[in-house]
Amino acid sequence: MNRRIAAIGVFLMLAFTGCDRVFVATPREPDLVGIYKLTADSENFLREHKAYGPIPVSVIELKSGSIISIRNLPDCAVDGFGEGSGVFLSGDGKWTVDKAFLGYGLNVDIADGGTMKPGIYAGPWVDIRRRSSPHVLEITVGDPDSGESIKYERVPS
Repeated sequence: MNRRIAAIGVFLMLAFTGCDRVFVATPREPDLVGIYKLTADSENFLREHKAYGPIPVSVIELKSGSIISIRNLPDCAVDGFGEGSGVFLSGDGKWTVDKAFLGYGLNVDIADGGTMKPGIYAGPWVDIRRRSSPHVLEITVGDPDSGESIKYERVPS
């Protein structure tokens, strides 16, 4: 009997650990619009685990009308293996909010003209973290099972 109660307890604990991303309303455009800067922890991760040298200011700007501007994105964020070569990419395009496995994320359609490969980055490609504004944007680096990601925090306006 005690094993059954313990098993139920573990199941409930695991089931509710992701609830902040499951039972959440779809983020609205006005709550997402803003400038998001690469976090200091993410910069350290890039230097220590991905062999990047100096890291320029890296930002993702979500604008009204679903316009996105990405500046100095580490190339490991778009390499399917998460390896990167120490290069930073930029591009402009459109973004949409989409349901992710847990919570919501952004699909991004990059236009021609930047150093990022044009096309749709879907899946969603950028996870939206935190239930309410200010949100954090998180991009998985390489294999999702690796647990590696970089995060962007919203800059106060």
